[in-house]
Amino acid sequence: MKNSSKKSLSLMTVAAVLAATTGCSTITGSGTSQSISVQTYAADGKDVDGAKCEMINDEGTWFVVTPGSATVHRSNKDLQVVCKKEGIDAGSASVVSRTKGNMFGNIVFGGGIGAVIDHNNGSAYDYPALIKIFMGRMNQKIDATSTATP
Repeated sequence: MKNSSKKSLSLMTVAAVLAATTGCSTITGSGTSQSISVQTYAADGKDVDGAKCEMINDEGTWFVVTPGSATVHRSNKDLQVVCKKEGIDAGSASVVSRTKGNMFGNIVFGGGIGAVIDHNNGSAYDYPALIKIFMGRMNQKIDATSTATP
């Protein structure tokens, strides 16, 4: 085999590996749902157990009692969370939906078809795995890059 043929074969192999590893979320298995943990805190930072929380996006509504977890359907829309407990002011937050990195691989390597599929079924997006709600605070903004403080 000539050097130019070996070089072409190597480039094609690298391209195939990249295409296979940056595939759409639907194919790579991250799926259309994700588990989210919710914890609630008082204004002084102490845990508040037993708050009833409702999580809503355009794909559905889920309930959890804190501390606890629920599996939600991913969406490109933010997740609205409202937590209530008798005797304590409610807490609410808008949890930011972020585009996952493999969405860009879809666009570059898949010609956009995988990106359209993943956008439509929600698998291209992710919420933070842990949501911290401070009771008594309304309209908190929660993002994977933010840190919650009392």
